[in-house]
Amino acid sequence: MDGFAGLVGHPALWGGAMGLAGAGLGGMIGVMMGKPRPRLFSCLINATGGLMLAVSCFDLLPQAYMLSIPWGLMGLLLGVAMMLVADLIAHRYVGRDSMRRTGLLVALGIALHNLPEGLAIGSGYAEAPALGITLGALIALHDIPEGIAMAVPLRAAGMGVLPVLGMALLSGLPTGLGAYLGLLAGGVSQQMIALCLGLAGGAMLQITAQEMIPSAGELYTGWDANLMLALGVAAGSVVTLMLH
Repeated sequence: MDGFAGLVGHPALWGGAMGLAGAGLGGMIGVMMGKPRPRLFSCLINATGGLMLAVSCFDLLPQAYMLSIPWGLMGLLLGVAMMLVADLIAHRYVGRDSMRRTGLLVALGIALHNLPEGLAIGSGYAEAPALGITLGALIALHDIPEGIAMAVPLRAAGMGVLPVLGMALLSGLPTGLGAYLGLLAGGVSQQMIALCLGLAGGAMLQITAQEMIPSAGELYTGWDANLMLALGVAAGSVVTLMLH
């Protein structure tokens, strides 16, 4: 029994640690950037928004559709709907502070994204422990730019360093939960993984289109900010391909 508990706990702890490390490091980098000037801030938001677009379009959604097109599409629509509802709630309780609202919605999107990543770690560990460990390390690298995308707007909105870092760490916890569930199930059904991946992809697409790109445009509309959006997509696509 102890051996089984240790076996189940190991990938969950590994997945949780990798989720915390990636999102936490990204959050720390975002905090260190402080409150940049509007032009630089617009470029940063567009670059991280481009990264999130690339993750959604070149990673999450293609994987979901390869597993199950109907379930992946269902997840995408659910993710978009969830972010629309979350935005309405944020408008009610956060008010007109668009930077704070953007940061909070990005944190929610990252948390949703990290659950299927954890499922991948746990399912990989169930197949071969070395595979689960490798996936965890790659996912930690994958989460760093997302942590930056969350931390920069929250700091710009005046949120303190410790709360921002706390939010970054909390967004990484679902990786551990997903890894535990993935191992416990000995490999979650393809339909459920497709649903989760589609949900995360739809949520991140909606956040980027609804919050990040418009917020960057409110700050500055020069050619360099628009270029950073394109470069963010390009860089994200390259990183995504390297991780597969």
